[in-house]
Amino acid sequence: MKDSHVINDKIELWIEDGILFAVLQEKLKILTLENAKEIVADRLKVSNGISRPFIIDLSKLAKVDLEARKYMATGDAVKLLNATAILVKNQLTKLMANIYIRINRPEIPTRFFENKEEAILWLEKFKYNAN
Repeated sequence: MKDSHVINDKIELWIEDGILFAVLQEKLKILTLENAKEIVADRLKVSNGISRPFIIDLSKLAKVDLEARKYMATGDAVKLLNATAILVKNQLTKLMANIYIRINRPEIPTRFFENKEEAILWLEKFKYNAN
């Protein structure tokens, strides 16, 4: 069952079985710093003040601006998260996720996956680790 469900023109967010899920909307092709800040604000609202593991589907994204990538690795962007699984579906999103993890070095455990079930299995070990 989905809890704390939010949907808008950029993202769909919900909590299910203790994990925070996010899917970027089809029309959001480029993640800018402005978009990233709006998405983080929505995510913080959905989190209800509780630290959770996070899974985000980036499969429809075409580009992430450098400023957005830097922002997403630290500070408010990782607040109330204890791990992030990034879903990728093609070479472009794999490349973006790999650059983000290797160059921006997020402050929390972060991995990318092609398979949603494997991502959820990895996140299970972070479900009860509070920030």
